[in-house]
Amino acid sequence: MEKLIRLAIRGISLSQIQSGIYVLLLEEESGRIKLPIIIESLQAQSIAYALGKRDPSRSFTHDLFLTFAKVFHIRLKAVVIYKLVNGIFFSYILFEGENKEHKIDSKTSDAVALAVRFQAPIYTTKEIFDKAGIYFENGFPIDNKENELPSSEGIENSVPLVFNKEKSQQDLEKMTERDLNALLNHAVVNECYELAARIKKELDRRE
Repeated sequence: MEKLIRLAIRGISLSQIQSGIYVLLLEEESGRIKLPIIIESLQAQSIAYALGKRDPSRSFTHDLFLTFAKVFHIRLKAVVIYKLVNGIFFSYILFEGENKEHKIDSKTSDAVALAVRFQAPIYTTKEIFDKAGIYFENGFPIDNKENELPSSEGIENSVPLVFNKEKSQQDLEKMTERDLNALLNHAVVNECYELAARIKKELDRRE
């Protein structure tokens, strides 16, 4: 079995591109690799609620599941993000009950919402990081294959001074790899993680 990488929740931010969509930002323990995942509003609220930003008037289905699990002595052992296909992350939840383990497929955002409530670890694979992870050095994203920081000259010459986060897929496809890497820096600095994920996907597509 492939060695798994433990993740922590770095934060949740509102999408700068699409209304009602959020970006769940996960990172590995050193903080050098971040994994942005697009999630819907309800799951984003549920995760934020479980992290401590609580509204006493709110309750989520994930809370009902937690209560149900406690009554029947079911323990959530881990959540694993194990596959990425066409930009969609696939996860499973590992449960233990009556001294037996059970693995159940789940939407990643639901799995994370439950993991927070059960205080269970979240894992992914190196393959997922290679496909969708954004590598950082001194606060800036780097190309993990080349392991080099883009030069400031390259950034200034490749991307307009006014950062435009409204980039369509067609816009990205027309850009050079150098311009895409420079734009990736700007997207991360401006915390536009959804755009950063799309840029990373376009770069990977060209390999």
